[in-house]
Amino acid sequence: YYLTISAFFQNSYINSFLEATTNLFAFGEEETENEKHYRSKSLRNKVGSGGSKLDVLKEDLHSLPVFTSEQLALFDGSRPSKGVYLALLGRVYNVEKGRKHYAPGGGYHFFAGRDATRAFVTGDFSESGLVDDVSELGPRDLIGILDWVNFYEKGYELIGVVRGKYYDQSGRPTHQLQKVIGLMEDAMHWQQLQTKEAEIFPPCNSEYHSSVGGRVWCSSKSGGVNRDWIGVPRKLFSAASKTFRCVCVKDFGPPLSSYPNADEKGGRGDLDNPNLSEYPGCKPTSNSCKLDKT
Repeated sequence: YYLTISAFFQNSYINSFLEATTNLFAFGEEETENEKHYRSKSLRNKVGSGGSKLDVLKEDLHSLPVFTSEQLALFDGSRPSKGVYLALLGRVYNVEKGRKHYAPGGGYHFFAGRDATRAFVTGDFSESGLVDDVSELGPRDLIGILDWVNFYEKGYELIGVVRGKYYDQSGRPTHQLQKVIGLMEDAMHWQQLQTKEAEIFPPCNSEYHSSVGGRVWCSSKSGGVNRDWIGVPRKLFSAASKTFRCVCVKDFGPPLSSYPNADEKGGRGDLDNPNLSEYPGCKPTSNSCKLDKT
């Protein structure tokens, strides 16, 4: 199955153990209670203060215990005398309070005792998929991982880092982690552009029935974008993905989008944007278009 942030939060028994844990394990010198409290509060304030979601990944963690992969594997929930830990982008979290879910037999056991960052967004829970490498992931998945990091920051205790791809033996971030952070910054910029595009070209409503085919249509709230116009369905082509999606296009007044030779004083809205095309067999002025059965 595929894990998502929303599904995780909607799970009542997951929510039941989201209070901060106090059981820590350290391979080095043990922190005082004040130091633990200050570090935990500092990190979580960064997440919830309205700052960038990336702030937590830029935190200096070199004073925390550094685990090897072998040491982390001891905390997979199979040993009653040890806690249950998991790692995400090299950051180790104590998930002991959810032992029944992370221990053998639990629905999330495959995450315990290892860094399986990639699987959080791919849903590939095979041994080859339970890895920390995110180098081939796209912007949407990178944002998904960032959301998971912030989720664990808010709900669990950060207790160390794993020596390897993202942190060195001194607990310092590696070049690879810096590269991932840079890619995440690009992904967040991409997300902002996507949000802006959705305001200009809101997604269509759609439905499909095997017996009669499908239909796409526009309303003043289609795509979850509230606006004072309805628009007409059009195919919006993406050069990057070489695919198209149905969008609602403003069909009056000046255009909302920018494109070569756009008539800023015209009355056709965005209908002349070169990346748009009409649905075959659909009246150009109609708010609803039928799709052929496939």
